[in-house]
Amino acid sequence: MITIDGLRAAILTAGLVLCYFVHKHTTDKIPGSTGKGDIVGAIGAAAAVVMMLWALFGGTDNTARDATTPTQPSTVTTAPANQPTSAPFP
Repeated sequence: MITIDGLRAAILTAGLVLCYFVHKHTTDKIPGSTGKGDIVGAIGAAAAVVMMLWALFGGTDNTARDATTPTQPSTVTTAPANQPTSAPFP
């Protein structure tokens, strides 16, 4: 089952409500409109608002990080410095 906390649900709801109102507003403003609004503009506005609110309030969840991942960087093994890189000419 997928769970979502209250803050993230509120951010998603704000984006969906904004999408509805932008679409409704563009329906009324297009001359000779037959009820079609600017759905691309509405989705774009909603996505921008959701991303902005996510960055400000949602962010990343540091508590959900996997405990088995190493926290220190891995070591890199290199060849010894005193070995020749090519065979000498006779």
